[in-house]
Amino acid sequence: MLDHIIPKPPTIKPYQAHQMVQGLADGNPVLFADRGDRLLVRTSQKLTKDAQRVRQCRAGDVVGFELRACVSKKRKGKHLYPDTSDWRVRHQWLDRQAEKHGFEVLTVNCHAERLVIDDQRTRKFAIDQTDFVGVLKVVDEEKFKAALEKGIGSTARTFGFGMLEI
Repeated sequence: MLDHIIPKPPTIKPYQAHQMVQGLADGNPVLFADRGDRLLVRTSQKLTKDAQRVRQCRAGDVVGFELRACVSKKRKGKHLYPDTSDWRVRHQWLDRQAEKHGFEVLTVNCHAERLVIDDQRTRKFAIDQTDFVGVLKVVDEEKFKAALEKGIGSTARTFGFGMLEI
């Protein structure tokens, strides 16, 4: 897997970033994170000449991380989001994800807000945007590698959520 940094105007909105990345990916799996004036795009394709290989970790490695995720529960086909001030629910969600993806959260802080997604035509909706920053310990190398390649969480990946950055 390769990480690519692609400069962009900071005014590009989430739906526009989604369209840009999907156009680059040409139907291949891709993760991305919007970093204001640039996109960090992770894919197996070589998109840029300065692509960097995703850092590999071994069991026992302790590393800092960032993750933007949409914390939700699904009930009767509808996403339910916790109150933006409820950090305990978010920490519990991340602990469950960590167990599935081969790592242990050693320390974490999070900030949550609602993000409005608007395609400027027919769709406009709000989703949970939780930014996690912390330190983790790799427990299972294979599961952790898969998390780096495929992402974490199931909601809003197409809008730049779920990419674990170390």
